[in-house]
Amino acid sequence: MTAPNTNKFYQILINRTKNYLFVLLGLSIPISISLTYIILFLLLALFILDRDYQKIKFLKTEKWSLPLLLIFVLYILGSVYGQFSLDTKEVFKRFSVWLFLPILFLMDLKQESYSKGIFAFLTSVFLMVIMSILNQLGFIAHIFEYFPSLFKNSNPLALYPSTHLYNYHNILVSFSLIICFYLTKKLARPKIYLLISFIILLIFSLFSEAGRAGQIVFILFLTLYSIDLAIKKKKESIYMIFFLIVTLLISYNYSPNFNYRVNELVLKFQSAEKNNDFRYNFWKSTLNKICENPAKNLMGHGTGSWRSEMNDSFDYFNLVDENHTTPHNNYLYIFFEIGVLGFIALSYFFYAMYCKLKTKAHEFFSRNLVVSYTALMLFDSYMLIFIISIAYIYLFTISVNYE
Repeated sequence: MTAPNTNKFYQILINRTKNYLFVLLGLSIPISISLTYIILFLLLALFILDRDYQKIKFLKTEKWSLPLLLIFVLYILGSVYGQFSLDTKEVFKRFSVWLFLPILFLMDLKQESYSKGIFAFLTSVFLMVIMSILNQLGFIAHIFEYFPSLFKNSNPLALYPSTHLYNYHNILVSFSLIICFYLTKKLARPKIYLLISFIILLIFSLFSEAGRAGQIVFILFLTLYSIDLAIKKKKESIYMIFFLIVTLLISYNYSPNFNYRVNELVLKFQSAEKNNDFRYNFWKSTLNKICENPAKNLMGHGTGSWRSEMNDSFDYFNLVDENHTTPHNNYLYIFFEIGVLGFIALSYFFYAMYCKLKTKAHEFFSRNLVVSYTALMLFDSYMLIFIISIAYIYLFTISVNYE
């Protein structure tokens, strides 16, 4: 085989493999963190072997690339002037997942790979939901006892075979629902009936199990969808509002988990019990610390410094579980550690991603993924949570390229 033919053969092999791996990534995200890591590093290896580094220049035309780079630079600088600790290393480890955004974005994949990627992701979520419901009902719980390393996370809150915590599980379900509502506009009978059945199953899983973050995403989506339809003067807006109200009423009356969450939230707003809520206290303490030293707000207190600064400033933090290393608000966290510059870069990063999708026929649904993710960041530092970030990166990549 001659050299040109050999190069052509390897190029074809690389192209086929990365298309297969991209689809497989969609299958792995909801069910296996380990497999997801392996596939990502294989895609990284193929990206390097491809040696088509000229396409990196196309990142210059992507408005989200510069603020992402700036956030990385600020984190590096923050590790120099801040208190370098194990938390600093953990921030770099967790935030590194965002390096895969430009890598996946620059991969020259076939259009069908994006379609298959959506199908693979939804199929995997379907399997995840079926197994979690069967486990919740006690039908297959014994399987997890025989194979705990395969099916169950070491964290006692991870009740699902996906190895994800309950709130991550429900977020993936809510992302899937946004995709499914878009597909209802694309599919014809009889496939539409299967899709509606799938939507009902996802909603049952979403509200019958713990994890209010996913529930918030879905409620926000249906509310915005109803408003969007009303602005366009479509009667479907009435159906969506009715559907949302009925879903919430049924869930409140028949789901103990959802009923408890709603009552707990109402109680906190009606009484002084909000002072016992850890998120409220974390946010309040973080804001107090920010206001205490305005001179530090330009560049922040340093990468991974939040917990040590809280321990030094507030006595009650020494009694808080050491696993709480962020204020459970990504915007406050970024502002505190890398300052105003980091906060501006973060805001523009997601704004640029939102604008990137404005020319798409499915713009409302794909843009709502951006809105949903940024809304989630109000309640936890989701940019540092691997499985949710890579799911968002994967779906954003598909949204940009899917026609």
